[in-house]
Amino acid sequence: MTIKPIRNASDLSATKARLASLLTRNSGEFDDEIEVLTTLVEQFEEKFARVDAPDPIAAIKFRMEEKGLTPRQLEPYIGSRARVSEVLTGKRSLSIDMIRSLHAGLGIPYASLVARQRKTESVDEISGDALRHLNTLGFSLGRDDISHFIPLSLQKAAPSALLRKTRTQRAASKTDQGALLLWQAAVLQRAEALKLASTFDRSQFSQASLRKLAKLSSKIDGIKRVLDNLSHLGIAVIVMPSLPGTFLDGAAMVTSTNAPVVGLTLRYDRADNFWFTLLHELSHICLHYEILVDGHTAFVDDMEIASDDLQEQEADTLAQESLIPSSILEQVVWSPDSSLDDITTVSARAVVPVTVVAGRWQRDHQNYKKFSRLIDRGSVRSFLLPWQNPKWPS
Repeated sequence: MTIKPIRNASDLSATKARLASLLTRNSGEFDDEIEVLTTLVEQFEEKFARVDAPDPIAAIKFRMEEKGLTPRQLEPYIGSRARVSEVLTGKRSLSIDMIRSLHAGLGIPYASLVARQRKTESVDEISGDALRHLNTLGFSLGRDDISHFIPLSLQKAAPSALLRKTRTQRAASKTDQGALLLWQAAVLQRAEALKLASTFDRSQFSQASLRKLAKLSSKIDGIKRVLDNLSHLGIAVIVMPSLPGTFLDGAAMVTSTNAPVVGLTLRYDRADNFWFTLLHELSHICLHYEILVDGHTAFVDDMEIASDDLQEQEADTLAQESLIPSSILEQVVWSPDSSLDDITTVSARAVVPVTVVAGRWQRDHQNYKKFSRLIDRGSVRSFLLPWQNPKWPS
């Protein structure tokens, strides 16, 4: 089907009818068309501020009240308790699967589920603390500047568009979405200004590339080497401390020219955390680059949160395999009873430093006391601060 712009009420009705028809088909074959049509409906209703149907949140809450449902009873249609909470508070948009499930299970009209959702964040709601903190990092922005800075950094898109598309499955529910948006804009602004040694070639970036990059962690100047290698691969790495109200370790995004960007906060000044977070975000680029580009999306990660999202689990697995292949772990005692010899053996065979192996063991077994003396603390920021961001706050 040829997709046409919505110019009037008649076009709007026809587009919604097409959407309703596509949503009844449980095949993923039409998901791209559904996403495009939904965006066209949102843009038209945003421009003319005429919404005949209630927004999705209002429609869901109305049906909950009508049927006497609790939020927990929405989990079969939306997902986990946290996901239900995010949908009901406007922090997460409905996915295509959620829309289908809510329509089939609760009889909520498609027109209501795809209607323009009221915004929960705006430029005006970005906290003063977040803005002041950003200005300590080498920026000089007043509140009046934000409305220009954010859209320009986010590829001239409406600020709310990135929030709708941001995959926040691995962000704390208490995250200040406005501050998160500002952080993403700042990372992308720095990435756009960064001169890389080469242009990214999707065909040249594979899982084997990640394993080679992971082995650089064993070098004394491993951090410098990995940044140099990534520059030659056309991937920008931007160090940007998290802003007040955000809780994250890193993110994977793309610039306006689809160049991959890894944002790192260095929340924990530990070498093992640096290497795992870096490899996790690079895994998103390796596995999910098309999602980043075609979906105009971003992966934002708080590594302290266990995620049930498939893409997050895939990135976790690939990052772990890149640093320490599971075949090597099978050769030693990898349990609460692991010895120092086990740690050093894995380190030698995986060609990664002992601190990375010890950090992996602590995470796997949730025991941060054992092998704590093997953890390299305080070396990452001391290298990266003068390397990229001398105005990092003390």
